[in-house]
Amino acid sequence: MAIIFFVWFALAAILCSLTAISAKESESKEFVLTLDHSNFTRFVTHHNFVVVKFYAPWCRHSQNLAPEYEKAASVLSNHHPPIILAKFDADDEANKYLAKQYRIRGYLTVKIFRNGGQMIQEYRDSRRANYIVEYLKEQISTASVEIKSAEDASGFYCGSYREVFGEALGL
Repeated sequence: MAIIFFVWFALAAILCSLTAISAKESESKEFVLTLDHSNFTRFVTHHNFVVVKFYAPWCRHSQNLAPEYEKAASVLSNHHPPIILAKFDADDEANKYLAKQYRIRGYLTVKIFRNGGQMIQEYRDSRRANYIVEYLKEQISTASVEIKSAEDASGFYCGSYREVFGEALGL
């Protein structure tokens, strides 16, 4: 009987320690991808939408954004399609030529690369995770929807002409 109790106790202890290890791994998982001179161009050219934070480790603005950027990356990793947030140490000597190529003149700079880097836009909005998430979701969403039937159109009611423009036209 004592042996059975000992075996159950040992199994329970192992299970508890595995659960604790698993919880620590999920808490420490990083969602922000780290890019550098060796992988930046290849990565950006192979993706349609990538957000890159050009930072310097010593910069206070960069340090302040880091946890908010990580939170946003965590949320956006579950988006379909996933929205990729990356970081690039623009102050690292090996990375400086790429930072110069993308006209990084100050820290912190965040840029959105679209269509494999063919279109580049600077992000200048809020530095709070929830605003970053909403802004990027809007940026990646479809700007228009094809309506193929009257049934499809019924879900897009914007109000009548009179409701929408009535006050402005004095109707």
